Amino acid sequence: MLSVAGALGQAAWRAGRDPLYPARWIGLREAAAPALQAEVAFVKEFELAEPLRRPVLLVEGDREWEVRLDGRLVAADVGAGVREFPLTDPIPAGRHLVVATARHPEGLASIRMRLDGVAGKGIGVVTGRGWGADDDASRVRDRGRKGARYRAMVWGRTPISSWSASSVTRSLRTNGGSSIDAESSRIPSRAEAQ
Repeated sequence: MLSVAGALGQAAWRAGRDPLYPARWIGLREAAAPALQAEVAFVKEFELAEPLRRPVLLVEGDREWEVRLDGRLVAADVGAGVREFPLTDPIPAGRHLVVATARHPEGLASIRMRLDGVAGKGIGVVTGRGWGADDDASRVRDRGRKGARYRAMVWGRTPISSWSASSVTRSLRTNGGSSIDAESSRIPSRAEAQ
């Protein structure tokens, strides 16, 4: 009981300190399985009932990544760590498309992000379930959501570690993965994967 209470307390403490909460790491099993160089595009359509007057994009990617909003490049970087990008223009009400592209030399092209108003106020978009993905990033760049042949997989909660890892089988089944064949008993920690 004490261990469970301690783990729950630690999870709550980490969530409170995580600037990207509740964003999840997303990836694509089809790109990660062969462990070869990959460029994966993740896509999400969203609708705003009212404009985001002072939008802020927070992103953390594994290796090289970029984010486009309605076709316009709004952020790009290389390396680990959370990056914050205050967007210069408001995002008007209506339908929008966000495309995040991640590149990795060993297939683990992963990203997590949150787009919302200043200080987390307003309706936002976070990575997690419901994102489309494709290992041919040009398909998504050219066709938008219709170009995504797969559903992005949620790798796990942040930080990804053996303490917070979920079963690969459960993750594939509940996140709409294209397969339910488990290759390991758990998702590896980020350090193990690198």
